[in-house]
Amino acid sequence: MCTKTPRQDNTPCMPQFHWAEFVLMKVSGDCTQVLHVPLAFHPDTKGSQIILDASQYIATRAATFHDGIVFSNRPIKVNEKVTLEILKEDGRWFGGLRLGFTSEHPSLMNSGDLPPHACPDLVRKGKCWASVLPDQYVGESTTVSFWVNRKGCVFFSANYESDDYLLLEDVPVKKPLWAVMDIYGRTKAVQLVDPSRPNKRTYESSPKPLNAAGQNESLCRNFFEESIGKECAVCLYRNASTVMLPCCHANFCFCCSARILSSSSCCPLCRQKVEKILCISGWLEKRIHANWMGEVNDSQPPP
Repeated sequence: MCTKTPRQDNTPCMPQFHWAEFVLMKVSGDCTQVLHVPLAFHPDTKGSQIILDASQYIATRAATFHDGIVFSNRPIKVNEKVTLEILKEDGRWFGGLRLGFTSEHPSLMNSGDLPPHACPDLVRKGKCWASVLPDQYVGESTTVSFWVNRKGCVFFSANYESDDYLLLEDVPVKKPLWAVMDIYGRTKAVQLVDPSRPNKRTYESSPKPLNAAGQNESLCRNFFEESIGKECAVCLYRNASTVMLPCCHANFCFCCSARILSSSSCCPLCRQKVEKILCISGWLEKRIHANWMGEVNDSQPPP
């Protein structure tokens, strides 16, 4: 609410606002009108793969399955619902939307310093609380709302249903909170839904040519080089320690790779059929780099 600060002189009192009342001021004569800013995506601070439309209501991840972090353009009030419609999904990837809040002003962040994932990378940096949305709620045309209550519990609901589900706890609500959304994995494009404006879907896909495996070969090489020793892309807990053949993606720990091989037998990144998985030892790591995309000789790794 707006309050006035007493002044000792004759100058007019300047209005002060609670942090959640993110407003624009419109002065007409001696009357000051408070205009609420519509909720949109932050125009400047976003992941390296994010493209915003002109209205800043639609966010699209251009490529890969990560680097899709976006923020709200203003703080979110307690119990204010942030509603997203999933406009597009990409079946080549696993996982989906990540949702949460941050107490760090997005305008004070550097887009170049944003990590590839909200969970766990951005959360580990501090001042951010986010969690993974269950897979059954990340399908195309699904509408998801999320909000934080006065006790710091984050809830979500889907498709305007009355059932609410707990997503997070222990989020501090005494400071300004901006919404954090990670357009990850299967989730390709989302639109912020505002009940006060018509919901016009203006998303247009612009697919880029891919190889027979559904992915650019140079991208596959980069995945291997960047994944050794990093967190598993599935469990986000253990280190990546295996390579899938023949696609050579190396983003997974042994447990998750074995589960994939025994179930779908498809690489979660490129959807190519997995014929075998190999543990990445120091010897094998050097061998794969030496023979990258070339002919494999008859030698075998030591027992």
